[in-house]
Amino acid sequence: MLFFQLMLLAGYSYAHWLTHTLSLKQQRTVHGSLVLLALLWLWWAGSAVSAPEPSGYPLLSILSWLLLLFGLPLLVIAASAPLVQRWFADRFPLRSPYRLYALSNLGSLGALLSYPFVLEPWLPLSLQFFGWQWGFTGLAALLLALLGWQLPKAEASSEPVAAASPWQWGYWLSLSAAGVVLLLAVTQQLTQNVPPVPFLWVVPLSLYLLSFILVFNREHWYQRALWLYLFGIGLVLALILIHFGRLFDLYSQLALYLLILFSGCMLCHGELARLKPLASQLTRFYLAMALGGVLGGLLVNLLAPALLNDFHEFPVVLLAILLLAVLPWQRQLVLWRKVAWLGGAASFALLAIWLHTMLNQFTVHQERNFYGSLVVRDIPVAGQMQRILIDGTTSHGAQYLTEDKRQQALSYYRPGTGVALALQYRQPELSAANGTKSAGRHFGMVGLGAGTLAVYGRAGDRIQFYELNPAVISTAQQHFSYLADSAAAIEVLLGDGRLVLQQQLQQQGSQQFDVLVLDAFSSDAIPQHLLTREAFALYLQHLRADGVLAVHISNNYLDLTSVVRNHARYFGLEALFFHTPADSQNPAATEWVLLTRNAFLLQQPEIRHALSDWPSALKPAILWTDDYSNLLQVLK
Repeated sequence: MLFFQLMLLAGYSYAHWLTHTLSLKQQRTVHGSLVLLALLWLWWAGSAVSAPEPSGYPLLSILSWLLLLFGLPLLVIAASAPLVQRWFADRFPLRSPYRLYALSNLGSLGALLSYPFVLEPWLPLSLQFFGWQWGFTGLAALLLALLGWQLPKAEASSEPVAAASPWQWGYWLSLSAAGVVLLLAVTQQLTQNVPPVPFLWVVPLSLYLLSFILVFNREHWYQRALWLYLFGIGLVLALILIHFGRLFDLYSQLALYLLILFSGCMLCHGELARLKPLASQLTRFYLAMALGGVLGGLLVNLLAPALLNDFHEFPVVLLAILLLAVLPWQRQLVLWRKVAWLGGAASFALLAIWLHTMLNQFTVHQERNFYGSLVVRDIPVAGQMQRILIDGTTSHGAQYLTEDKRQQALSYYRPGTGVALALQYRQPELSAANGTKSAGRHFGMVGLGAGTLAVYGRAGDRIQFYELNPAVISTAQQHFSYLADSAAAIEVLLGDGRLVLQQQLQQQGSQQFDVLVLDAFSSDAIPQHLLTREAFALYLQHLRADGVLAVHISNNYLDLTSVVRNHARYFGLEALFFHTPADSQNPAATEWVLLTRNAFLLQQPEIRHALSDWPSALKPAILWTDDYSNLLQVLK
């Protein structure tokens, strides 16, 4: 989202410069040239620009790649909206151009809703990009036709138009920034505190766009007193949700968070619509809004992760929106009402701080970075103290705190689970020379978590962990002892597991793993690129001929069994399903699939006894590739 905000700012800046510096004829010439250049660039870059390489600065790497591939076309799209509105105002001076802004956001909302539910389920990525190229080509043709149309310029008004004051410009900027921060903060809260239902991210962004559509289309949609009242209720609800959200069911949490978001966005965007300037200042107004959006995005994506260890911007932005909404009224308020508003805001802040302090007394460590927020807590479970690593609402490993039990695997990796059986019963490779067993086994683990799987390493074994998030590595090393206590030789490699495995294959050849474990899922969200046919082909290249691929598929909302089973059929592998129910010490059930050609492993009585029936019928049509994957197919 930050990339699109930056491109919006660049486009609005260019449009403002164009309309305030050049004549209408020169504007058409310059913008027409940019449209042609962007069109040529898009068709060239589609085949010339490759995917970004792994980097220690993932945000910069992703932004650079997006800029190379989509920068010029998005600059044209971003700039064309205010330019067309300004030209419309010149052609039809008695009609408001701001309804075109509402229509523009309506188009964005339509695209947002159509992509995950219409385009993605039916089109592979290659056709999606090809369609986008042709779609931009059609837009470019329309723009060039419009630029060639001789628009009669309206007569200049004899009344002088005052430029926006620094205070007004700053107020526009602040309202825009607050709306963006609220959108991102609520989305983060949903990710952290609400089970991550697939496509959940669509709803907050849809409400954000809807608020723009309503307030810029019809003035009567924005009633400041009504939305301020609803937002005041939202402040109280926010305090409850932040600290006691688990007391509410999924739908109640969703409804309350979305009420807070929508009422806050209606306040911010309603004030923007109320204070919108005349058409002559239109591009300056949009420039302030775009700059505010970028500053809000930078605050959440760069500044907050560097300075804060949790998502504290949520209560802060709620307080900021309250003050911004009341600010225009402050001159009309008598002294006691001003004191009441300030006292209420201060009380909200103090209560939030007190609740945060009281309810985080079990927190041992908390860290936040580009990838999210990690929390380590010491919690009593069935009378035993456990240290748990939490990402959002999902545990990523736990460990007993007592010395005699801390080498006992817990959670999804406990004895009896599919992955535990694979690691326990996979025997060392036999020597071709004398038939003796090799000194140890070689395991690969895509995803580190708390490092729990290291307990299955024996003397002479080697274990390579692949972990994308550096905070997970430092947390596992400093707050859990699984890695340090393991009898195996441990190596932790930083980077996207698939990309690092691809680099190793090219530079070192096959790693010849006895067991390769795929467990790189954060919360219930899945990185689909780890579950494609091409990814599984890579995993098999790194396995011994009789090695085992263990895939963790525990998920509350997605049934991944057909995805994995169809890969097994495609590559001629046996697929074994293991469901381990929850117990008193492990409150979460777990599901694993083992893929192998290892006849010895398949014949082990312990493994045959632990096998479970597949939870659903095989769906042969579900075969994910790098070019096509569809979450709608696997929704439970």
